[in-house]
Amino acid sequence: MEVLGADDRPEWDDHIVASQYRLRQRFPSSALAEAEGFHEPGARDIEGRLDLRDQLVFTIDPEDARDHDDALSIRRVSPHRCEIGIHIADVSHYVRPGTALDAEARERGTSCYLPGGVVPMLPERLSADLCSLREGVDRLALSVFVQLDEKAVLHEYRFAATVIRSRAKLSYERVEAALHGGEPLPDEQQAAVEHLMALARRMRALRLAVGALALESPEVKARVDDKGMPIAIERRPHLESHELVEEFMLLANRCVGEAGAVRGAGMLWRVHEPPASHKLAELDGMLRVLGLPRLGNVQEPHRALQALLAIPLDPPKKRLVHRLALRSLSRARYLESDLGHFGLATREYLHFTSPIRRYPDLHVHRRVREWIDGARDGAWDPVENAALAAQCSGREQDATGAEREGVRVKGLRHLETRLGERASGSISGLIPRGFFVELDDVPVDGFVRVGMDSDDRFDLDATGMRLVGRRTRKRFTLGDPVKVVIARVDVPARECELALTGLDLRRGRRSNGRQGWR
Repeated sequence: MEVLGADDRPEWDDHIVASQYRLRQRFPSSALAEAEGFHEPGARDIEGRLDLRDQLVFTIDPEDARDHDDALSIRRVSPHRCEIGIHIADVSHYVRPGTALDAEARERGTSCYLPGGVVPMLPERLSADLCSLREGVDRLALSVFVQLDEKAVLHEYRFAATVIRSRAKLSYERVEAALHGGEPLPDEQQAAVEHLMALARRMRALRLAVGALALESPEVKARVDDKGMPIAIERRPHLESHELVEEFMLLANRCVGEAGAVRGAGMLWRVHEPPASHKLAELDGMLRVLGLPRLGNVQEPHRALQALLAIPLDPPKKRLVHRLALRSLSRARYLESDLGHFGLATREYLHFTSPIRRYPDLHVHRRVREWIDGARDGAWDPVENAALAAQCSGREQDATGAEREGVRVKGLRHLETRLGERASGSISGLIPRGFFVELDDVPVDGFVRVGMDSDDRFDLDATGMRLVGRRTRKRFTLGDPVKVVIARVDVPARECELALTGLDLRRGRRSNGRQGWR
């Protein structure tokens, strides 16, 4: 039992969600003492490392990011080749096996980002300071150096323990503007970003050509004030600058994975198994019922899904198609053996680029340090590795659930202030008693009880995609646009009830003066 605080006080929302998902919010004193015992990198820490402090290295992250795992650099090594440095915070230098810090990081498994702040995997002395690749200070890194030609074909790669000093803390929005006609970055940075973007576009095209999926799942972000009250609930747009960073992180992960597969060195693989054939058949059936573009030849799932996701649609329909496609896929997870990654259409893939916030990345970093130092691969137990993979997958699912719940709570807090207001949305799910509506302006789901607005009875049809009135034959179909009124919000119960507007099913005609929905 825990006493957390009043459930009508928004400043306690994050604590309640963290408790609900059993997130560890307090670090043991032993772990904190270890973290506080570290100092800024000195001569002993830097000794033997490749010194890159005179090179142009920069980070690209969300505007509000506090922990910077990764940085990039680029230099020409021949008329037709460039070397890109993908520099990842060397957390393994600080968090050693057998320490209190390592035990706590393993228990947490991952950082969890809630609207009011982060529940970190590592104490802030490391996560937001010594391990964060902050601008203008010396930081230790493990770097992957890749040589690409102008067609973005990989020719060679190598790993090194390095020391870097970031010259700029760039945001996705700032880079996006600089790439598309907005205010340019300082000369050297602008040239580097443009070159990296050109290579990233070609790398992405090469990945898609072999079957990688371009699934879009818009991130919903809740911005809150210092009292926990929501300022805005918004869908974050997908920017091309996101793809710039993503492509080089994927490349680093694949290079480390390839080297790990050669060595057989006790890695934790990131696997994504192919969808079951019956799942694809169900998806195709749903698309047919909804009058959306069909899946095509399910015997070639990569090509069929690629073609579906590439069809131009208006934003609500596009979100629906991508959501349905995502539901048909298996969940990515960590595993002690490599089963391949369906979504990326590759094998030998793992996570290496976010060791501040993911324990599997830290585990992989330790293997890479052994390669760099020329040490024998550490002994590893396959049974222990399997247990670690399962634990990390479970912690990831808990954190993902908590992050979604945290955003939903703030969304409901926002809707509390709008009781009685009209809103538009689209049907996002159906059950026999009614349907869920995702609102357009505030991406939060509310529930409509169709029996409350009608003397008709509705049944869910055999496809599960429609509710059909027995008397009126009125239909409500997944994805339909609807007009609603925000009728009731209960934040502690996580409930939002909506009422339909524009159609009076008792009389079978439109209500006076109200705009109907289609």
